[in-house]
Amino acid sequence: MSVSENKLITDGSILFISTLIVNAGNYAINLLLGRWLGPKDFSEVSLLVTILLMVSFLALAFQLTAAKYVATYDSDNEPSAKHHLYKWLNKKSLLLGVGLMISTIAASIFFQDFFQTESYIPFMIFGLGLPAYLLMSVNRGVLQGNLHYKKLALTYQTEMLVRLVVTIALVYWGYRVNGVAWGLTLSLIATWLVSRPKSSADSDSKDSVFDAPIVYKFLMMILVYECSQILINNSDIILVKHFFEPYEAGLYAALALIGRIVYFGTWTVVTILFPIVIKLEKEGKPHTKYFLGGLAVVGLIATAIVVTSYYFPEEMVGILFGADYLSISPLLWKYSLATALFALSNVFVYYHLSLDRRLPVWLTIIGGVTQIVLISLYHSDFAEVVNVQIGIMTVLLSSMIIYHLFQQSSKVQSIPID
Repeated sequence: MSVSENKLITDGSILFISTLIVNAGNYAINLLLGRWLGPKDFSEVSLLVTILLMVSFLALAFQLTAAKYVATYDSDNEPSAKHHLYKWLNKKSLLLGVGLMISTIAASIFFQDFFQTESYIPFMIFGLGLPAYLLMSVNRGVLQGNLHYKKLALTYQTEMLVRLVVTIALVYWGYRVNGVAWGLTLSLIATWLVSRPKSSADSDSKDSVFDAPIVYKFLMMILVYECSQILINNSDIILVKHFFEPYEAGLYAALALIGRIVYFGTWTVVTILFPIVIKLEKEGKPHTKYFLGGLAVVGLIATAIVVTSYYFPEEMVGILFGADYLSISPLLWKYSLATALFALSNVFVYYHLSLDRRLPVWLTIIGGVTQIVLISLYHSDFAEVVNVQIGIMTVLLSSMIIYHLFQQSSKVQSIPID
């Protein structure tokens, strides 16, 4: 399958715009909750969202695995292999989803004590949606690998809209944090139903080149990398929720939510880049321009957000969360900078991962573990926590640039000279 640049530009733009709308909707929900519930209850809401993000990185492993091999089998014109891949990933994701659901419900009382929350019920409600979430992620991977960006965009819109409507309604009716938990759970179930692909009746009747051990090996590598994403993206909020009082943890949650605009605003670039590079590499076509273009887009967006948060921090915090949260404004540009450095690193990781180069994954794991260790040791105030992250992300991005330059140098040296 050759890649149509016009289709990529059109559908990719639709997905990018859709993602911006979805992120805006999700931020609107969190901003409303921050104002309605106050810092103390908002810290619990942020905790639920953080746990969802932790699970989302596990789910993303299934999505990217589906995307990679659907793109590969599509290029090889192997519909039967795609069908067997889908069935295999569905089975694995369902088992993991049920395991996570049982574990979350069983550990809900422990979570209440460890994170200093008012109740364990929100954790139980949240756990109910996890099997649907992982199954839905496989469906998203199939859409991504087939470059069906319009329907992929629809799944993100569905998740955001259902969460928006359910959460606002239940919180308005007085269910507070429990209402937020139901909003998250029902949005995951609804999105799974919307994302289900059409089945191919004759796929099972054909010989298949699907190789489960190879796919499993790649899935494990992605799971390792997504573990690093969990460590870097969420460990700071988890540790702050543990080490600081609930009110202070709510302030930090607001800081993280604003600062992560960079990461979630640029995530679509990686979503589009990953299957394109796989297809072009399979076809023996150049793909460097897509990597450089993706890096440039992420860099421009990140720079704009960091600069804005540097010059207008009080305005941003005041407009988004209100006067109760203004104390975090001096740190906003620093948190945005740390997130920007990580977003740039991600472009390098996913580009090389799509080419089956895995050292960047291990570099990110080291960065994530280092972040947990250093924040556990140095957390006298929010400034110290944020400075730790900036230092680690600077080293991580530098290592990615060095690795990329080394790969490019090795590639040039391997070209025969007539």
